[in-house]
Formats: sequence, structure tokens, C-alpha cells
Amino acid sequence: IMPSRVGSEMGIRGRRYYGGVEDRMGEVQEGTAVMDWMEEERKRGITITAAATTLPWRDHYLNLIDTPGHVDFSYEVSRSLAACEGSLLIVDTTQGVEAQTLANAYLAIEANHEIVPVLNKIDLAAAEPDRIKRQIEEVVGLDVSNALEISAKTGLGMETVLEALVLHLPAPEGDKGAPLRALLVDSWYDSYLGGMFLVRIKDGVLKKGAKIRMMASGAT
Repeated sequence: IMPSRVGSEMGIRGRRYYGGVEDRMGEVQEGTAVMDWMEEERKRGITITAAATTLPWRDHYLNLIDTPGHVDFSYEVSRSLAACEGSLLIVDTTQGVEAQTLANAYLAIEANHEIVPVLNKIDLAAAEPDRIKRQIEEVVGLDVSNALEISAKTGLGMETVLEALVLHLPAPEGDKGAPLRALLVDSWYDSYLGGMFLVRIKDGVLKKGAKIRMMASGAT
């Protein structure tokens, strides 16, 4: 999904969290996708570092992390998987299962994710969705009976992807009344605001002014 408009101040380019976007499915932004915020990403047309956003869909809020696919950036993938309940495994129907497809699928399986296979680029003449489905079953070992056929470029099938997230992926669990427990997903430095942290809250409530203890180092 290419977010087209940032919904809050958090979407300033150069940060890794975009505080809500309005989806305009089918609109392809040539090199200006909001979540590909690095200059190198825009230049090469690939995702290098993970970026998160929140997308309202019907009566749900979908928290999405766009991760790199290439094996050179597998650390970004594993860190993102730890913060999520499920994954969309996107496969190019003109290229099929590649080394990174297999590696990322196994990472998602190890993280106990619900995995929804998504076959992209079915609008192209070279697309072979049936062959790629068989390949995913044989090579990766995933059930493709619910695989979604889409074109991210034209917007075909994008609504079915959002519906699949709601139908097949479990909702987050946690105890709001318990002490705060959160997973650090990402951190970076902002020249205006200082240290910035993106966390996934597991239990409790995060409040303004609260003191946070980093469990690995003991720092407060």
C-alpha cells in the first residue's frame, strides 16, 4: 500500500514512524512513497529500512510495518516480526520464489505468525499465478488456498488484502491493567526532538512523563 497523505506531524520525512495515512489504493507514486523515506530507497526503488504506519480500515486500525525483502536486510525483518501478529508474504508472479522469499517465510514461521501469501503484479503479461502458487506450496510449504492475487500498481485486489488482515490475523492481546511492558522496535535521533523510540506495547499503558526502564541495560 502506498500511503498518499500523512495524517499527523509524525510523518515528516526522515523519521521512521508515520502517524496515520489516508489510503488511496491504486495510486502509484513514482519514487515518493512516504514510508520509503531514505534517499537511497527512493533512488533504488527498494525498501532498505523498516517503517511503520497506522491505517484505518472499516472499524479497525491496522498497524503495518513495511520491511525490506532482500536477505542483506534480514535484521530489519526479524525485528519487525517480533512486534507483529502476522505477515503478508508478497511474491512477484513474474519472478516466483526467490532466496529472500524462503528466508523471510521461515523467519515468520519461527515467529509463530499467521501468514497470508500475496501474489503481486498479476496485471503483467508475464505473470504466472498458478505456477507460482504451486512453487510456494512445494518450496516454502505454505497453504496457498487463500492466496491473494493483486496488482499494487493498478490497485486490483487491494481491498481483499485489508480484509484478509482483519479476517485471518489475530488481534493483539494484552492486559491494560498490568505494569507497562513494551518491546523496543526501533530508535533514532531527531535533530529537533532528540532520541526517538518506536515501541510495541504488550501490557499496561504508556503515559506522558512516565519513567521507562530498559530491561537489557537497566537504564532509566
